[in-house]
Amino acid sequence: MVRILHTADWHIGKQLHKYNLEADHQLFFDWLIEVIREREIDLLLVSGDIFDTSFPSNASLSLYYKFLTQLLPLNCRIVITGGNHDSPGVLNAPREILAHLRVDVVGDVTGFPAACYIPFPEWKLAVAAIPYLREADLRRSVSASGYSDRAAQIREGISQYYRDIVDYHGQHHPEHGLIGMGHLHVAGAQTSESEREIHIVGNLAAFGLEQFPGGFEYIALGHIHKPQKLNDIVRYSGSPVPLSFSERKDPKYVLELGFEDGRLKTIEPLAVPVSRELKSFTGTLDEVRRQLQAYSPVFPLEALVEVHVIEENYSPDTSLRFEQMLAEFSEAEFRIIKPRLTFENRRKDAADLFATGVEIEDLSPRQVFIKRLENEVLEEEMREKLLSAFDELAGKISME
Repeated sequence: MVRILHTADWHIGKQLHKYNLEADHQLFFDWLIEVIREREIDLLLVSGDIFDTSFPSNASLSLYYKFLTQLLPLNCRIVITGGNHDSPGVLNAPREILAHLRVDVVGDVTGFPAACYIPFPEWKLAVAAIPYLREADLRRSVSASGYSDRAAQIREGISQYYRDIVDYHGQHHPEHGLIGMGHLHVAGAQTSESEREIHIVGNLAAFGLEQFPGGFEYIALGHIHKPQKLNDIVRYSGSPVPLSFSERKDPKYVLELGFEDGRLKTIEPLAVPVSRELKSFTGTLDEVRRQLQAYSPVFPLEALVEVHVIEENYSPDTSLRFEQMLAEFSEAEFRIIKPRLTFENRRKDAADLFATGVEIEDLSPRQVFIKRLENEVLEEEMREKLLSAFDELAGKISME
């Protein structure tokens, strides 16, 4: 049996509220290497968003190349496609060298379909390595005429790429099984807050499952961070590392596929070990403090915590106590990286305080501040003190 792993959305270099997740990625890669060794994996598929930014840091590039180097003695082939966060140029730059190391990289659709079609005749398989499709790619694949709106044109453009590569497969290795790869948002997939850039190909296109052509044994998707099964053969592996607090309860997997004679036989999710807990506490100031005092992390990496204190009425004293609480836990065995303080009677942002047609840019800072004070539940004495303090600060700033 040929054993294949499907993973995606590594986002190497990701920072969670300015906290670096390099240690999380290192532990994931260490685990992944052991899985590949112990389970004798033949092929690793990585469906886009290798890096979190188009211009990864030297540390991120070093982590990536170190992982690829460690795989060399394991006799595992690798196919990597680009995602919307990746720079095609950065991924493609070492492509020729990596090809000699049995690593195939497809950063964009230049040279499609041949450059995106990777045969493995020894396994009676081929991989349609389709990366993230940018709007310019889709405009080239279909004519704008005949479509009533832009979204329909985009959907047809995506579908055309998959139809074309199925046709190409039929011309070259029709007797082999075909595995598709993709980095896109399929309609109905559940997202999390970390997908901060679900681009036009995600939201507007609303690409439907039925628009994938037949002919695939399996389609390995990336772009959505929640692992999920769209149907028996179309799946998102999800991100292996939690990338936002909204993912703190999501299971993290890679998917192991078993093939015989080019046909899919088994799909088994392999749970990625939890190395760091993301924890969230919400309540009044006193409630949150008690929750923090009772919390004791159990995983190897420092726990990251978000706190959301909600109080009914605004009070400068509450704001001061909130800051004191953050200082109190600054040396704890966890790190608070996302603190929020909300007063329920603060119903409006500054731009919402004025009548329609009034632009906040046309008002003086003092006018905006006075309007803000009017929206707060304050005693008159406190209101006067705050306005006096504002005038004093504004005066000092204007003198600088």
